[in-house]
Amino acid sequence: MGKQISESYISSSRIVKVNISLSGLSCMSCIHSIESALQRLQGVIVPSIHADLPTSNVILEFDESIINIGQIKKAIQDAGYHVVDIVEEESYMKTINKNMTKNSPSKTQGNDTTILAIGGMTCASCVKTIQSAVEFLPGVTSVNINLLTTQASIKHDQNLVGPRDLIAKIEELGYEPQLYSDNDGDDTTILEIGGMTCASCVQTIQSAVELLPGVASVNINLLTTQASIKHDRNLIGPRDLITKIEELGYEPQLYTKGPSNNNGNSIRQRAEKEQKKKMKGFLISLIFAVPTFFITMIFMMALPESNSIRMGLEYQIIPGLEVNTLILFIFATPVQFILGYPFYIKGIRSIWYSHQANMDTLVAVGTTVAYVGSLLNVLIPIVQMSSNPGQQFFETSIFLITFIYLGRWLEARAKGKTFETITKLMELQPENATLLTITLDEKKNEIIDEREIGLELVQIGDILKVNAGARIPCDGKIFRGTASLEESMLTGESIPVTKHEGDDVIAATINLSSSIWIKATRVGSDTTISRIIDLVQQAQSGKKAPIESLADKIAQVFVPVVISIAILDFILWISLSATGHIPTDWLPEGENPVIFSLFFAISVMVIACPCAMGLASPTAIMVGTGVAANHGILIKGGGEAIETAFRLDTIAFDKTGTLTYGKPQVVGSDFLCEKQNFNLESEDSQNDLLLLKIISLIESSSDHPLSKAITQYANEILLKSKRIPTTHVTLDSVKEITGKGLETIVTIHCTVPTVYDVFIGNEEWLKENGCVYPPYVDQEIANKTLLDWKKLGYSIVLIGLSPHFSDKSQRIDPGYILVQLGIADTPRPDAAKTIKLLKSHGIQVWMITGDNQITAKAIASKLGIENFFAQITPERKAEKIKWLQQHGRTTVYHNKHFNFFSSIKNMFQKNGVPHDIETVISKRATVAMIGDGINDSPALAQSDLPISIANATDVAIESSSVILTRATLTSLITLLLLSRKIIWRIRLNFLWAYIYNSLAIPIAAGALFPLTKFGMRPEMASLAMVCSSVSVVLSSLMLKRFKEPKY
Repeated sequence: MGKQISESYISSSRIVKVNISLSGLSCMSCIHSIESALQRLQGVIVPSIHADLPTSNVILEFDESIINIGQIKKAIQDAGYHVVDIVEEESYMKTINKNMTKNSPSKTQGNDTTILAIGGMTCASCVKTIQSAVEFLPGVTSVNINLLTTQASIKHDQNLVGPRDLIAKIEELGYEPQLYSDNDGDDTTILEIGGMTCASCVQTIQSAVELLPGVASVNINLLTTQASIKHDRNLIGPRDLITKIEELGYEPQLYTKGPSNNNGNSIRQRAEKEQKKKMKGFLISLIFAVPTFFITMIFMMALPESNSIRMGLEYQIIPGLEVNTLILFIFATPVQFILGYPFYIKGIRSIWYSHQANMDTLVAVGTTVAYVGSLLNVLIPIVQMSSNPGQQFFETSIFLITFIYLGRWLEARAKGKTFETITKLMELQPENATLLTITLDEKKNEIIDEREIGLELVQIGDILKVNAGARIPCDGKIFRGTASLEESMLTGESIPVTKHEGDDVIAATINLSSSIWIKATRVGSDTTISRIIDLVQQAQSGKKAPIESLADKIAQVFVPVVISIAILDFILWISLSATGHIPTDWLPEGENPVIFSLFFAISVMVIACPCAMGLASPTAIMVGTGVAANHGILIKGGGEAIETAFRLDTIAFDKTGTLTYGKPQVVGSDFLCEKQNFNLESEDSQNDLLLLKIISLIESSSDHPLSKAITQYANEILLKSKRIPTTHVTLDSVKEITGKGLETIVTIHCTVPTVYDVFIGNEEWLKENGCVYPPYVDQEIANKTLLDWKKLGYSIVLIGLSPHFSDKSQRIDPGYILVQLGIADTPRPDAAKTIKLLKSHGIQVWMITGDNQITAKAIASKLGIENFFAQITPERKAEKIKWLQQHGRTTVYHNKHFNFFSSIKNMFQKNGVPHDIETVISKRATVAMIGDGINDSPALAQSDLPISIANATDVAIESSSVILTRATLTSLITLLLLSRKIIWRIRLNFLWAYIYNSLAIPIAAGALFPLTKFGMRPEMASLAMVCSSVSVVLSSLMLKRFKEPKY
């Protein structure tokens, strides 16, 4: 993995995963540079390289037999970045095909999606640089990068390119990618172990821990005293590992990851650290800028020539070199080459590796031109020994870099506010938990030991105490006690919910009443709150909205175009000056035409702002998805899902569990078997009770909501009955036919055991299996009963029975329908209101159900739905969604003027046919599907916007782009309104960014100078650039003012 040699053989290598904290990152170009540098290193696993701009971290894996951490550190430093800290997170043995190159790691066949956090991006040009370079790699199918969250989602073929290859490529571009780890059930615990002195200590600990159940691998580094232990969290937890090592006489403690830990405090601290770094750069540059301001603007301009201070500053040390010039040179040099060093590194490497310029390139070129031009103006008179000193403008580069640092500090502060939603979610989790250890003494009395432990030490099965007023530390069940819990963070309902023993509790909810004990069932990243946080992060780094495509195209050519404009602008002004077209009174006092022209060119380069375009969409999506999460809407699909919701034409609802609660109950029953033992040769005289026993046995084998309702109904009657059937019944086989029902074989053990086929399902299923009503049953009455139930919206379930034949062709008599059941599912109280509101917003509403036509019509009528599909099996739901998409929506355009003139023309034509007054255009519909079950997954996948609700299955949630965490359908209206707000805010941001650049660049180029005699100096242009990017972020933050309507 990562070693390129010609032989083809298999060997094992120790792979080490490290977390490297860096400083000096400011934009995506930095991320590209670092990733490119690391990708070139032999032994570094390219797909594992994951750089994160907000956290300034790089996570990577490398083969210890090929490269060491010192070489990696040197490569990063050579790339122009400072390594603050390196932490080994884990290590493991891995089998490697030595014939595989660094860029083709051995992987399981198939496609994969790698999520990278990329540090160093500052503008849309950075995003385009990375996207263009990564898309060029073999096996990469799509690249989606979010500038604000600095996350990249890359789909690729693992056989052609792996995560390490992606990371290496991005590092070559000068950025800092970092891989987001994804452990499937396995945990890696890192311990710091005190007391180890030699290799024997390592072997002792390793041997003892490897014997523990659930431990997969143990790797201990004697030098760093760190142990990386991979284990199954369901079998053994970190606390067990610590206890075992303590028994050996050592001093283990859980290692808390520093820069890479994933809690709210850490994210906020990283954001604050980034802000402090930018502020520090600004303050240092300000130390040089303030005296420069006094010298150039006050002493040399405001003071009269006779003033002693001005005279002293104008004193020539040698011919052509004044004191003020020397001082400004001394000030400008460290600012230009020390504070400006990051701009050089990132700008040069972006061009070198990705062949694209970025914002850093503009800053580096602009300041360098100002510095070098000033230096040449000063040196020429000195060389010529002239007493007339040349005009210097060192203050330009000083002020430029100062204002750039000011802008990036303000931008970092504004961007930090967009992370508030996710940090607040993370901060809901308590840091500690109270662990109870329960033992029994000799008299069987409980001995309870309480102790505080860190949340990361909680294990599945732990008994935890939660006092009144405290937050639940993890998902679990109440082990002892009763309490009222406030679950508004999840459900949106402020009314407390009373929980009893055995009830589920959710992490981060608040215990309002009394102390309770809970048993942990989900810990760490498996808890509900952690999954919500993951979904929010997915939303903020999801696919880009199509509206962003224009910005990406512009960003690709923006910087080269700006530099070209600056060069042409300089040539134009210098040409006008050389040909005498510029009056001498246009030139400021003491300024020559070259410098006059140069200032226009520099101003063009520094006023242009690709950052504003790059931030226009990511900031709005970041804030918008955060606002949505606060209202119980998790938008997994990111910008693409938001724009799809904005363009929505049609919404299709699954009925059971979506429009209804999904908890049906038997509300009508009709037993058609007579008191005598018709077809049931049993010792029980009550056939209905025996049938209920058979039905209960069969239906308990299915998880379908209707089956659960029937099982509950049958068991309740049997429990209430004074005469319980004693006949033994066994279930020989059961087969569930999706969308139809059950086909089973049962044996009734009486005097002579009898085997029957039992069919349970809808009318079509019973008819398909040849079941009819018994001869003594009045079919007209039976059918009328079913019709009445259907009109009330009940789902119909029939139970048929016939003697079993191994060969169905031998069956002589038909099976008989012995039981009819009517099952009702209560509609959600806000379903009808939601349907009405959706239609008022121009959304077409459809219902898809497996119920018969009459039942479906009755339910649809109750809810105000005109369009529905009935008797649809799960596999046909996707077909109906596709039909809705293709059928489209009809749009009518009134073309009165066109048709008026066309009609006059037709009057003079023979057999002229008048045009219609209206033109009808049909377009493909944008369709959303809302479901909750596994059977809805194909339809969800087919739809343009798959939506699942709070109680949906994991499969449905996985297929969805939007998840409604609250048990209210009105969240759909909130989603619709918020998506419109977000898209319009994005459009407004883009409009502002385009207008700014369209106006600012010509003004900076001097287009208005002939009329106004006003030329924008470079330092003022840099301030304008700062204002443009900050204003876009502030505009996006206005989305926080969104308020959910009262329904």
